[in-house]
Amino acid sequence: MNETVQNNDKRAAGVITTAALVSILIYSFVVSLPGILINDVVEAFSLEGADEGYMGALTSLGFLFSLFFVLLVQGRVRKTTVLACAFGAQALMLLLSGFSPTFFLFCIGCTLVGFSGGFIDTCTNSAIVDVRKKESPRYLGYLHGLFGVGSLSAPILFIWVHRYIDWRGIHYALAIASILVMAFIFLLTRGKAEKRTKETAHAHEHVFTKKDLLDYLKIKRNIALAIAGLASMYMIASVMVWIVRYMTLRYDAAELGALSISVYWICSTINRFALAQVIKPAPMKFFAIGAALSGVFIVIGVFAGNPILLCVMMGLFGLCSGHFVPVLVSECAKGYEGKTTFTTSLIMFVMAIGRIAAPILIAYVSTQISLTTGMMLPVAAAVLTLVCGLYALKSESTA
Repeated sequence: MNETVQNNDKRAAGVITTAALVSILIYSFVVSLPGILINDVVEAFSLEGADEGYMGALTSLGFLFSLFFVLLVQGRVRKTTVLACAFGAQALMLLLSGFSPTFFLFCIGCTLVGFSGGFIDTCTNSAIVDVRKKESPRYLGYLHGLFGVGSLSAPILFIWVHRYIDWRGIHYALAIASILVMAFIFLLTRGKAEKRTKETAHAHEHVFTKKDLLDYLKIKRNIALAIAGLASMYMIASVMVWIVRYMTLRYDAAELGALSISVYWICSTINRFALAQVIKPAPMKFFAIGAALSGVFIVIGVFAGNPILLCVMMGLFGLCSGHFVPVLVSECAKGYEGKTTFTTSLIMFVMAIGRIAAPILIAYVSTQISLTTGMMLPVAAAVLTLVCGLYALKSESTA
């Protein structure tokens, strides 16, 4: 490969990486909407009971269903084109959600926002794997670190903006931001760099077939990685959605529970940026160590009998688990060049199942048995994550 081609490849990789990073930052603000604006939505539509949770649940459900449709574009459409179109669709759905005069129409908007988000999440992750290859764990760390930055700054930004516009206006503002991102991606990936970005973004992907799935599942290491994705996301989601409730019921410290979520995100983001520098030689070792320490810190926090110490443990939990998603996305794609849309959508799918099941199962066990028993479910998930991580590590070393 001559120097000119190498330079063109580097520029194309830089263009696609930039598009992915900008996309994930704006996407992180959209993902933050259900948690931040829930009180406004409940009041606007006079919601009660289970209806209050529909905004977040339907967004997650839309995301889950989108992962089936993502496979239909593999090998047929450039990822940068899919990404830009997904932001266009997201803008339209945010406008629909913001305009909705009825809760039914609002729910449709939320579901379709989640649906477009599945394309955004999958394409940004798989595009990074395509263009960064052996360096993908590092750049995926940057990608998810930036998602953490957005998740941290979204509450602060939305609270400030809320002084001037209502919750509908925030939806409109994010719709405009999505349109700008769509235009940015189209402009960035065309022009002089169009040919190279077309080749690189497409990554010569194969059209998805049923055989791809069957062949992938024949390998035990791939199944172990999928189970690790399900268990690790269940562990994280369980703690994140239940910590405020746990703090309230046990210590009457709801505000400290909310603070512990922020502490988690700060430490998780630090993990993603810092570990990206050193994780390349042995990502699965870091994954297994993180799973073991995560379980230990959850146990210490639950049985310490002190809400402040529990808050500290949440930070340590974030430091140990922040790299889970980047590592799993990268590891699932190893040996499957040209099929990274499939591998990414598969791991995202199983993680989405864990995220949806987490609040339901932990709430049921806490109610039917005990609060402490409920908080032990993520510990059990940490053990399962560790076992699967060690198996994947062993399989890698013997391959």
